Amino acid sequence: MSPHPVYAVPWTVVRDGAHPVLRNSSDEPLAYVRTVLANPAAGPPVGEPWGLVLPGDEIDLCLCDLDADNVTVSVAWQPLGTEAELVWQFVP
Repeated sequence: MSPHPVYAVPWTVVRDGAHPVLRNSSDEPLAYVRTVLANPAAGPPVGEPWGLVLPGDEIDLCLCDLDADNVTVSVAWQPLGTEAELVWQFVP
């Protein structure tokens, strides 16, 4: 038995060129949500805090100033009622 609970990734992404849309597809609010866009050729990572993201809420990410072929998007959050910080990454 794992000492840490297993969580399903609560996010879905609609890839739409330079504007992917990140959606909380879970039934739970997610706290302290933030995204970090990393593109090594463009300089240091760029972060944006989103705070509380409710079920069904969407976040429109703008990658217009970045080379979308070389971007990694990291999403960090805490499930409410836990002190666990979870991170998920995707490429647009």
